[in-house]
Amino acid sequence: MTAEEVYKELERGIIIGILKPRERLVEADLCKKLGISRTLLREVFRRLEGAGLITLNPNRGVVVHDFTPEEIEDVYFIRIQLEMAAAPLIIQKITSEKLKELRNLNQDFKKACLKNDMVGMILGNLDFHRRLIQATGNPFLCQFLEMSRLQTHQVRYISWADKKRIGQSLKDHKEMLSALARKDLTKFEAVTKKHLEAGKRDYQQIFLSQKRTSFLRKQESRKTLDSGSSPE
Repeated sequence: MTAEEVYKELERGIIIGILKPRERLVEADLCKKLGISRTLLREVFRRLEGAGLITLNPNRGVVVHDFTPEEIEDVYFIRIQLEMAAAPLIIQKITSEKLKELRNLNQDFKKACLKNDMVGMILGNLDFHRRLIQATGNPFLCQFLEMSRLQTHQVRYISWADKKRIGQSLKDHKEMLSALARKDLTKFEAVTKKHLEAGKRDYQQIFLSQKRTSFLRKQESRKTLDSGSSPE
């Protein structure tokens, strides 16, 4: 595997919740599983750390990053500002072809939601928002938004189990597409900001609650039972 392939593999694992917040990424295990050298893996780790997806912890080694309440506020503040900066460019540069592509991506997302395909929902939603920002034609804006988007998506996988939340996301996407078709900047900005604020609340209400602590403990206990070892 190349460094890019390994990066995408680990990035995907974090985003869809296979690799969860505070989970250790053991070099020896990953090198054996992926058939790569430690040198290549450490190169990928540096890139993942730069994207804010992992943390080099002196006591536990490499772990999937776990955001604090303050970090969540900061990350979403940056993402909302960038999305608002992108909105006028999207309205200005959207074409019928780009709009059709977005509608097709949203249809794929909707199909995944109807099938309760968790991975399909997460990746479909990510593809929709990526393509939306690409409509700006500004590669630098796309790059900065990609980083903040990945950081805000890596903690969202539990929220996709909430049918009400899924329904709201589908509704928001539909309103965004409608606003784009009419080139209605005010409406597009309002729906986009509402959509992002809901994402922030997902994290605050689920991951920063007692339910989140219980969820993580269950995951750790399950791993301990599976491995037959005692907790660290």
